[in-house]
This record gives sequence, structure tokens and C-alpha cells, in this order.
Amino acid sequence: MIDLLEIDGFLDEATRAALVAELDESASAPSTVLSAQPGGMVQSSVRRSKRIAVSPETMQLVKDRLMARKPEIEAHFGVALNECEDPQFLRYETGDFFVAHQDGNTPLVWDESRFRRISAVIFLSQMSDDEAPDTYGGGMLVFHGPFSAPNFRAAADANPGSLVTFRAETTHEVTQVTHGVRYTIATWFR
Repeated sequence: MIDLLEIDGFLDEATRAALVAELDESASAPSTVLSAQPGGMVQSSVRRSKRIAVSPETMQLVKDRLMARKPEIEAHFGVALNECEDPQFLRYETGDFFVAHQDGNTPLVWDESRFRRISAVIFLSQMSDDEAPDTYGGGMLVFHGPFSAPNFRAAADANPGSLVTFRAETTHEVTQVTHGVRYTIATWFR
């Protein structure tokens, strides 16, 4: 019912661990809403997380890896893609969330997000119900069914190092983190 392309092992363990180490040490600021617009607004009742500033080399490494998978993503979704936006490196701490929303390609919002075709999320942290070092609880990426199945919900597998892609107009949310720190990288193909 939800059209996903999940790629386990998108990042090898050494690369994933290096990214997490950099994210642990890097500066951050509250994430904005409507980030496709210059000067997006912080709305903590809609989205509560931190956006992390990374080195240009890290940004380019992730973009290069995503672009290398572009043909596979295009084939899966049957859509031609040109580029991906600069990835957002995100930290969700206890209590953080992002309400149900769409990332773009929808007539509901007329801004730069209308050019987004495919959303991509890279998982970096280990999800666990048990509070253990280097894990988080809650913080699930949950997809909502279409109008024909309004009660349908499905969570993405969140294996560390995996990539999950889906159509930008798919309604989804990040549930509240209950413990630990959830690191992800989000971007959009146009």
C-alpha cells in the first residue's frame, strides 16, 4: 500500500560510525518547518529536532552516495530525477518528533517543495525498546495510508546504515522519541 524502496547496507558500518561520531561533536540548531523556503520557521508544536552542521566533505560524501543510487531509485518509482537537495543531518532527542506531513510534490503547498519527487531517509542509530548506550526508543518513521485506507499505518525498518525512499507526497511522521538519540539524514530528489 505504501510504495517504498528500502536499501539495507546503504552505508557500511565504518562510514556510519564515523558519521555518528561527527554528529555527536557538531553544532546544531532547531529544525525548521517548510525548510524548502529560505528562512523556514521553527514550530516546536509541529517539528522538534535539531539540524546538525557537518563538514563540506561529509555533505559531499552523502550526496555522492545518494546520487550513485539514483538510477535504482528512478527505476523503482518510474520517475526521472535530476538532483538531490543538500541532505539534512538530524538529531532527535527524548521528546522530539515530527507530526504527520508530506515533503512535497503536492498542490497543498506552492513553494520550492513542489519540485520534490522522492524523499530519502538514511538511518544512523540503533532502535531498541531497552534503554542501552547508543540506542533510541520511539522515533519511528511511520507512513499513513492514502485516502482510501485512512487508518493504515506502517513503520519503516530502521536498520542502522539503511536508506528508505518514498514518494514525496506520501504522508508520514516521526513518532516521539522515548529515550536516547536518533540520528538520521533526510533529503529529497527532484
